[in-house]
Amino acid sequence: MLGKDYLLKGVDRDLQKEFKAACAYLEMSMKSVLVKHMESIVAGYRKERAMFDKPKIYKLRKGNK
Repeated sequence: MLGKDYLLKGVDRDLQKEFKAACAYLEMSMKSVLVKHMESIVAGYRKERAMFDKPKIYKLRKGNK
């Protein structure tokens, strides 16, 4: 069982230790690194999805410009 120092269950202990050491070396919190990566993944997903979604065409109502 992983101790409470470990962030992700089911991820290799050595990988987590090295991640923790790398974050400390770079003076970044593990949380900030994960959040930045999540933001990057979501931005890429949104960009790719926008390319494939059909644009919605709205009819102009009488009186609207």
